[in-house]
Amino acid sequence: MSSDNEGKGKIILRGQIECCSPMHVGNGRADHSDMDIVRDGDGNAFIPSAGFVGMLRHAFRKYTTAEIDQPQHFKDFWGYAENDGGRQSKLCCSDLTLVENTVPEVIIRDGIRLDNKRGIVDSGGKFDFELLERGARFLLNLEFTYGQDDESFVKRTVRTIDHLLANKQVRIGAKTNSGFGRIGWAEKTAELYWFDFSCYANGSQKTHGSPQKDVLNWLRQNFSEQNSIPTTALGEPFNMRKACFRITAQLRLRNSLIVRSYARDARMPDTTQLQSRGDWVIPGTSLKGAIRGRAERIVNTLRLENADRLINDLFGQVDDKNRSKGSKKGRMRIEEITLSPDDFPAESQTRIRIDRFTGGVIEGGLFDSMPIFAPRNDKAMTLCMEIDDFKDSEAGLLLLVLKDLWSGDLAVGGEKNIGRGIFQGERAEIAWNGKTIVLEKALSALSENQKATLQGFVSALHREQN
Repeated sequence: MSSDNEGKGKIILRGQIECCSPMHVGNGRADHSDMDIVRDGDGNAFIPSAGFVGMLRHAFRKYTTAEIDQPQHFKDFWGYAENDGGRQSKLCCSDLTLVENTVPEVIIRDGIRLDNKRGIVDSGGKFDFELLERGARFLLNLEFTYGQDDESFVKRTVRTIDHLLANKQVRIGAKTNSGFGRIGWAEKTAELYWFDFSCYANGSQKTHGSPQKDVLNWLRQNFSEQNSIPTTALGEPFNMRKACFRITAQLRLRNSLIVRSYARDARMPDTTQLQSRGDWVIPGTSLKGAIRGRAERIVNTLRLENADRLINDLFGQVDDKNRSKGSKKGRMRIEEITLSPDDFPAESQTRIRIDRFTGGVIEGGLFDSMPIFAPRNDKAMTLCMEIDDFKDSEAGLLLLVLKDLWSGDLAVGGEKNIGRGIFQGERAEIAWNGKTIVLEKALSALSENQKATLQGFVSALHREQN
């Protein structure tokens, strides 16, 4: 591209970014937990710009067709480095700092690594990690440069980025497939400013100010004399990809459930249901662990030759011995479930440990726990699962897992041996490639074509034997 394509104008998109789910952007240290969040010199949490732009590029590439439609513009916009040279990105971003006078809550959660064959924790598989609680807000300032040849592409890119943030489709940090790190615009905070440095815009005389004034306002970062414009003025966003298989299921808790959180207050029970900002929460890590364990059992029962590859492609893999080469990120994502204490009451229960030989209580075996119980109003909880770039066999596997959850054969959380964590299906919406099938409690309501479609996904899983 010629040099006169550079610097025709600037577009600035800014506002407040809100954490819609807990977030872990790590710093590689273990001062407060096994995995600490990143902090600045004053001890305040922030989001490094390099990590944010990297995840923004990933979301833009993943959800849109821009790279396919205009590959050279895509490459030039995000920047690249090659042996014979490279190009700087058209996007400039500052570190995302906390909104002034806000102190977000930092919590520590426990994690475990299960041996799915034995159903117990692996030796040395207990760890903890810091999380920035949902609701934390950061200041975002994105600056875009466009020239004569790429003005349309840059404007559509800005419009698309705004669309992704407005729809909370950007995720950052660790464990994003377990529901963490989902971010987006805080309500009514996004602002868009256009600084046009040319005498003409879109072939007509510039009417909203002089180029000299725009240059001066941009240099001073003076937004008071610039009018914020709607993002619709930039044109249409890029087309969104639809290669995603999504299940949104309404499940009713049959009895009780507990995902253990160990109390720090001596007056509280030994273990309580995990909470997040006053709500009960079923973490995505627990849900994903239970679903992965059942998926492994299904593929092993079917005696699939490529069972390990199928599971690792779908859920990811961590190679403790060779992390850089043997680990991979999965494509299956699940959201955390938050429940209101007003709907799901909690009650403390005292329990004992029995010596199976004598039949008496083990010394020191008295403990209490506080699970949550099914509401009297039969209020359901919403479970969201999705697979990016799915294969029919993977969709079939997820449908079989849904069947087990629906029928109460798959339990989630702790104390499953006494009947906790069992659900009953109420309604599910299955969506893929613009198509949707709705399951009601009475499965007989499905048409023959719908049954054949769902069976086709399961049959694709069976064909993996070949």
